[in-house]
Amino acid sequence: MKLQPVYIIEELEQLKTISDPLRAKVLLYLIEKAYTGQQLAKLLGMARAKVHYHLNELEKHGLISVVRTELKNGILQKFYRAVARGFVPSEKLLPYVSEVENYYRERTLSVLGRARRRAINAPEEAFQIPSSDRTQWPIIMTQVEVKMSKEKYAEWLRKFRALIFELDASQEENGEWFYLTTVGFQTNEPSFDPVVEEKER
Repeated sequence: MKLQPVYIIEELEQLKTISDPLRAKVLLYLIEKAYTGQQLAKLLGMARAKVHYHLNELEKHGLISVVRTELKNGILQKFYRAVARGFVPSEKLLPYVSEVENYYRERTLSVLGRARRRAINAPEEAFQIPSSDRTQWPIIMTQVEVKMSKEKYAEWLRKFRALIFELDASQEENGEWFYLTTVGFQTNEPSFDPVVEEKER
């Protein structure tokens, strides 16, 4: 099944459905690949009945679908998958500030949690560096705080997204797999003390 790039959320109930912290986690897993309720319950460390309840809610609102079934030990297992790689509220839902905020906050936390698990399970070679020259490293770890106008920041993000699309379009069939995740958002105050360079005497 080929996922849509983006699914536009048109109904408030859909937005409320994926603003739930657990459903946000489930949806993130189902964006990556198809899982059964039993597999998700094991990944999340939760009771199958609870996971199936949330799967039913996501399916009822058209956010996931059954992509295949398998008969195992006389039991029909359903494999679920998200209908898109990304979910974006429509313009008409933007006035529902609280729901939109909750959705993106939970989505950000889910992405960070998933990145942590991916790092834990990555092969040893993923964190081996070939030299002290960071431009040659196959890994990137960075935190940056910048102070600028929202307009200038939005313009930079447009350029960054273009690079991500370029990266996605340049995949090679016989290449290695790499994982890249990124989050960025407005903050109240800086966490890092400013670096003050000493002036030459």
